[in-house]
Amino acid sequence: MSVEDLRWVAQYNYGHFTSMRVENGSVHGLGLHLERLDRDARTVFGKGLDPEVIRRAIRAELGDRTGPVTVRVNVFSHEVGMARPDAVVTPELLVTVRDAPDLPTTALRVRSVEYERDLPEVKHVGTFGLLRHRRLARLDGYDDALLLDRRGRISEGTIWNVAFFDGDRVIWPNAPALPGIAMRLVRAGLERAGVPSEVRELRLADLSSFRWAFATNEAFRTLPIASVDETEFEVDGELNALLRKCYEASGPEPV
Repeated sequence: MSVEDLRWVAQYNYGHFTSMRVENGSVHGLGLHLERLDRDARTVFGKGLDPEVIRRAIRAELGDRTGPVTVRVNVFSHEVGMARPDAVVTPELLVTVRDAPDLPTTALRVRSVEYERDLPEVKHVGTFGLLRHRRLARLDGYDDALLLDRRGRISEGTIWNVAFFDGDRVIWPNAPALPGIAMRLVRAGLERAGVPSEVRELRLADLSSFRWAFATNEAFRTLPIASVDETEFEVDGELNALLRKCYEASGPEPV
């Protein structure tokens, strides 16, 4: 990493990234992170990324750390900016490592807000709106915000995916949202455990029919949601333990 790289990333808000929790040199869902970086690079820059190049860059920054740490892989290009926004290039990597916080356990109380991310299927660096709504929610006494699209459909949280459970089946919203790595791991684990799930349109008026709600994100794996606006959900520690087991079912992959 160079000072020039940092200046470029700070100056030109164009790129994408992924974040992962690394422990003892391994990551749950590493293959999915590498797939995401390659796929998003093709969307954002026109050319993909070699997974082995990404792994070498992560290993170089990790050094002898055994974790737990949070690794963020930023993808950018010195060739794409205001003067040449149409350049088709193989992008560059900027990898950072910091100590990972303890996994939280407190259930979330969130409020709904209308907001749609640009290009929601890509984990891009345009996060101002997300952080703004997360900040405002906290200033008003909530933990976070749940996003609705302009048609009133539930999509995702500010930095997490959301699902609802009626005791028989897990329902994931079908409005455009980022396909989170934790979400994909949990869905795969639920399938292995024989818990049925489906994807369908969800609105705030539908939430009273569910007993439980939960959020998924790499930073915390899974967390119960205690309420959305005035709708309350049961908080079940055993259910969250099951969901975390589903997340971990695929096993860690060495970097």
